[in-house]
Amino acid sequence: MTIAMLPVGLIAVYQTQAVIDSARLQSRNSLMSQIRSEAAAERELIENAVAASNGLSVLIAKLGEDNCEDILRGFVEGNENYIFAGFVRSSGWLACSSSGDTMDLSGRDTVRRAIDRGGASVQVVQSGAITGRSIVIVTQPVRNDDEIIGFVSLSIPHATVLRKLEDPETESGLRIAAIDIEGDLIAASLGLEAAEDFLPRDVALSDLVQSRNKTFRGPSGTGEDRYYAVTPMIEGKVMLVGSWPLSSVPGTDTRLQTWIAIALPVLMWVAGVGVALFGIQQLVIRHVAKLRSAMRRFALGERAETSLELTDPPAELEEAQRAFNRMALLVTDGELRREQDLKDKEVLLREVHHRVKNNLQLIASIMNMQARELETDEAKHVVSELQRRVRGMAVLHRTLYNTPTSTTVDAAALVRAVVRDVQDLVGVKLAPKIDTDLEEIALYPDQAIPLSLFVAETLYNTITQACADTPCDWISVQLFSESDEDVCLNIDSPPVDDVRNIPAECLDGMGRKMISAFLLQLGGRMETSTEDGRYTTTVRFPRATYGA
Repeated sequence: MTIAMLPVGLIAVYQTQAVIDSARLQSRNSLMSQIRSEAAAERELIENAVAASNGLSVLIAKLGEDNCEDILRGFVEGNENYIFAGFVRSSGWLACSSSGDTMDLSGRDTVRRAIDRGGASVQVVQSGAITGRSIVIVTQPVRNDDEIIGFVSLSIPHATVLRKLEDPETESGLRIAAIDIEGDLIAASLGLEAAEDFLPRDVALSDLVQSRNKTFRGPSGTGEDRYYAVTPMIEGKVMLVGSWPLSSVPGTDTRLQTWIAIALPVLMWVAGVGVALFGIQQLVIRHVAKLRSAMRRFALGERAETSLELTDPPAELEEAQRAFNRMALLVTDGELRREQDLKDKEVLLREVHHRVKNNLQLIASIMNMQARELETDEAKHVVSELQRRVRGMAVLHRTLYNTPTSTTVDAAALVRAVVRDVQDLVGVKLAPKIDTDLEEIALYPDQAIPLSLFVAETLYNTITQACADTPCDWISVQLFSESDEDVCLNIDSPPVDDVRNIPAECLDGMGRKMISAFLLQLGGRMETSTEDGRYTTTVRFPRATYGA
């Protein structure tokens, strides 16, 4: 809606500006008309003088200079507005005049300007060459076959011109001045001396001639800010300058009008945007923000308050609220059931491990009871070995039972448990120092248990064979990852010097068979080597992935 209102606002700005421009044009035309109306008497006087000079120039061109003086004298005597008339040749020589005088006028500025203009002109002369008075001279060229042979000059007393331009009797405070095209002041309201007070201070009169049919505002000679209009009184000859106080001319502050024309539609559009934003905030944004906050809290696992309550939402958001509450209820119930199932399975799994551990311990205890009733050393050795292996499996199940996760097992923890159990089994006499360097590697039970049993069998066989007579120096057990996929087990022990010195009960092949079986379950390969009096067993196997 806001975007749709923008073109309307722009059209309103354009139309308002067009109305202001039209009103401004009408006001300017009205001011021009007022100036011309107030200066009608002066315009009529000068226009009559221009017309009279044109008629005299035709007579002189037809009759010649012989009758020039009589024609000019008769004209002046029959018109009270003129005090002198003369014919000046193109050379600047006053050939004839109404007073009968002749002289060289080529050095006068008014003569040179009249010659240069080549047409009718109106000029102000402070002191006439013949009359010696302040006059307004109207000149008209005299032509003979399109060739200018001179011009007729008519002199009007300045006082007569000033009387025609009396101070307008209006309440608007209008003041008028007439200037020629050279920028010389011809007449003014309240007299020539008072013209400087109401004419523009910062604009020369010669520049005003170029501002025809224009209006502007500026300071006057007294510093008062006034409104000015310039219009031709006689086209190409005389200009009229009107001056008003700003208070008497409506709409002079065009900048303020322009700002108002722009500001009003803009304010309307801004108000529309504000109303739209307020409506969107109340109807949509606040509800969406609350829904988003509830979804974020729900996604982060906050289940204390999952119900969403929106205040007076639209129908669409109310439906979204109901959908969220249904979804939250279903998900929360599903999570509670799944959590309970996990707890039940964890309890069941721990119970299974616990029962297996107890059963293995029970089996070991039964074997121990049976071993005490055996008479031969060979039978006792076999039962003892079985008891040892069952006990080792019980240790593994105890470690699995204490593992915080039932998915993977820390192989390092299992190997440490096996090392401690083997040391306990062989006793203080045969127990060597076992150094362990074990990296924490997560393995699935399908590999962790065979690895632990492999370490147990290997360490036990090594200790019973290599440390049968004298204690061994030390045994090293290392577990580390060679890559993201391969695991390496390294057991470094003393060598067996003489197989003949090993007790007969230690030479059965059950241990070797079990080691081979565990290695097969790991899916690895074993390498043995003897170097610097040490026996090294190395097993490498790939780490199993889930579901493999």
